[in-house]
Amino acid sequence: MSPINFRKLAVSLAMFAVVTLASSVIARADSYTLTNSNFAGNGNFGTVLTTLNGDGTITVNVTLTAGYVFHSNGAFGFNVVDPDAGVTISLISPNSIFSAGGTNVAFDGFGKFEFSLDSNQSTADARASNTNSVTFTVSRTAGFTNANQLAELNSGGWFFAAQIAPLDPNAATGFAAGAGAVPEPTSMLLLGTGLIGVATGLRRRLRK
Repeated sequence: MSPINFRKLAVSLAMFAVVTLASSVIARADSYTLTNSNFAGNGNFGTVLTTLNGDGTITVNVTLTAGYVFHSNGAFGFNVVDPDAGVTISLISPNSIFSAGGTNVAFDGFGKFEFSLDSNQSTADARASNTNSVTFTVSRTAGFTNANQLAELNSGGWFFAAQIAPLDPNAATGFAAGAGAVPEPTSMLLLGTGLIGVATGLRRRLRK
């Protein structure tokens, strides 16, 4: 068996740690799934992607699973990890359909959410246009430092909720919601930091 080359091992660990740390910074985005509904049981009804921007805002992209559409007021609800001062919703797309909604809006079966988006489409119009995605940006006075600062559980135990309808005009409509673990960038950052520590320790031992 060949002896372990600790110098090469230290260099390899350091390189891997740098890549890991770079990935954690670039990734600054978290993904969640809308898994529960009050009309069609459990499943995958869509995804919510939150991305931290360089100016301290968070861009949110919500994409429903094929076959479902947003409709009506209270189309999407979310919370903000404190502080809530100065929260605004902007850069909504498509802005011909969606607009900033009310606060403390109830999503049937899933409790109230601090902030919301409204859709001006009826269920029939949403089905006709297949309106299944929306993008918007959230800002606040204090700014954001992490993409998961929109992942705050409401009193019902949910991060996000949406009012959705199947494309089938004869099918029931209702609400879907999701909650989940806060994502990978933090774990990657800890892993990268730990690897750099190990590599540094090995280099010091080799120099002695």
